[in-house]
Formats: sequence, C-alpha cells, structure tokens
Amino acid sequence: MNTPIMLALLGLVTGGIARFFWKVASENKIYGPSFMLVQEFGIILVLIVAHVVQRQPFNLPPRMSGIAFLGGILLGIGILGVYHALRLGGQGSILFPIAALTVIVSVPLTFIVYREPVTVTKLVGLGLGIGSIIFLAR
Repeated sequence: MNTPIMLALLGLVTGGIARFFWKVASENKIYGPSFMLVQEFGIILVLIVAHVVQRQPFNLPPRMSGIAFLGGILLGIGILGVYHALRLGGQGSILFPIAALTVIVSVPLTFIVYREPVTVTKLVGLGLGIGSIIFLAR
C-alpha cells in the first residue's frame, strides 16, 4: 500500500476516534465549545511538534492565511453543529456518517478547480458513500 493511502487511513482512524470522543463528551453533558477548545489545543501541540521535528519555519502568505482562517471558521461551525446534534440526542451511528460525507462537497470542488480526472470509479465511490448514508439514516 502506498504512503498517501496509509496516511489517509491514519487520518480515518484518528479522526474517527476523536469524533467518538465528541459523543462521549455529549453523553456526559459537557459544554461543546469548552471541549472543542481543549481538543484544539491538542491539535496545536501536534502541529508545533511537527514544525520542530521537521525544522520548518512558520511561513504562510497572507492570502493563504485568509483561506486557512476561513476554513477554520467553517470547520468550527460544522464541528459545533455535529456536537449540538449529539447533545440533542442524535445517534452517532447516523450523524457521524452524514458529517463524514464532506467528500461530496470537496471532491466535486477538486474536480472543478483543479481539473482532476472524473472517472467512473470515483463517481461510483461517491454514489456508494451517499447510498450508505441513506441506509444508515433509516
């Protein structure tokens, strides 16, 4: 298996566990923004360690800083939305797959903006993902 796929699988496992912790926090009636702030401090720690280990300076052009900031706002809104849905009694087995379908937004944007090839296999994969949500939500 190639390295990019292995790294994506690492993201799948670690992201899945982190999202499961949202359910744990919501079941324990923890205020979402407080939980998410502490979780974000963990992310910041990992990123600082990555900078130090890889000996990379912090260098981000203003335009990309704006895109990163906007992405953070959008991600924060999405995270709090899912967390609030869990607090309202939503089932993680339904909410997490729906939230994970971010690919139905990001993949078409990638096709359009970066002109990546659209293949039957990719379209079938997206269709299966959407189909799985339909089955899980019933």
